[in-house]
This record gives sequence, C-alpha cells and structure tokens, in this order.
Amino acid sequence: MPRLRPIHGMFFLVIAALAFALGSWVARTAAPPKPPQWFGEWKEKVFEPLADERLTLSELQAQLPGELWLTASQDGPQLHYRGKLQADEGLWHVEAELALSPTEHASLAKATGMQPGSKDQPLSAELMRQLESKPVADLALAPQEELAVGRLAVSLGDPKLRLQTDGGEAWVYPERGLTLLHKDGLLQWLRVVPRTTFEKTGPH
Repeated sequence: MPRLRPIHGMFFLVIAALAFALGSWVARTAAPPKPPQWFGEWKEKVFEPLADERLTLSELQAQLPGELWLTASQDGPQLHYRGKLQADEGLWHVEAELALSPTEHASLAKATGMQPGSKDQPLSAELMRQLESKPVADLALAPQEELAVGRLAVSLGDPKLRLQTDGGEAWVYPERGLTLLHKDGLLQWLRVVPRTTFEKTGPH
C-alpha cells in the first residue's frame, strides 16, 4: 500500500473543509425563515387581546408611543392612534381605530363639525390621556421595507382562507381576527380586528 504523502493529507483536508462549508450553506438556505423579533411579543400583548376585544389604548401605548388623530369618514369622525415601529427589518407604520358607541360618534361629530373629506387633525396629549381606557377596534401595520410574507407565516401557520384581490392575495386567520395581504410574496399590510367581526360579516 503506498504511503500517504503530506500533500495528499492536505488535499483531503481541503476537500473536507469544502464539504463542511457546503453542508453549512445548504443547512442555512434550507432553514425556515424566522419571524421578526418583535412579532411574538405583539401577538401576545396586542394581537390576541384585540382579537378578544380587551385591548385598550393605554395598553397599545405601552407597546408603541404615538399620537391620537381625529379623522373623517363616510360614517362620521373617527379617532385613530398612529405610531411608527422601528424594527430590525425596517420601519412599520401602525394605525389603530378606537371603538366608539353611536352616541359617542354623534357627540364627536357635533363637537368637531368634521365632515367627510375634512383634513385629519392631531389631538392633544391631555385628551389622549382621557381616552386611554377606550378599547381598540381595529389595528393595521404596514412595513416600509420589503418583507417576505413567509417571515410571518412561519409563526401564524397556514391561513384558513386565501382570497385573490386587486392588491394581491389575502391570507385570512378568522380564529386570530387577523388578515394579511401580500403581493408576489412581499407583505403589504397586516390587520387585526375582534374575531367576532368575522362571525358577523365574514372574512374581508
């Protein structure tokens, strides 16, 4: 049997190193995507309480500083809380609508005189403190950087419904009160409402 020369040993070491590097690369590329770091905390502290109709403005504020705005719609004036979430994957715009009773809507319309088409108006921090116990009725998040929808799907699982829309494909999770829209695999927005909304009106 011929002796193994040092050059042969070096050759085998190089081959082994290349094989290890290739295996590591394959393992990384085959690994499932990881959800954004903040997503798990928001699921527990924001999304689930909102789906259960028990998320208040003050609890949302604890997760995200923001401002309260008076906005106009065909249904009358609304109160929206707006903030920006700075995450590792980039900036997110966040907007939440507060739940108001018909009486509160009427009082707000009378007090402000706001009509459909009126410009949005920022409200004072003092008024926001007075309203901090108000429940949140609707929450939307929109990434400002490209984000693969798979980053969220790995945490949410398969949607119950997939709906084709003009803006892309909507993935609906009625049991979570959650809908997300993606286009060509890139997330456009994520929306959470009370799960009873799906029971009353169906997925949307």
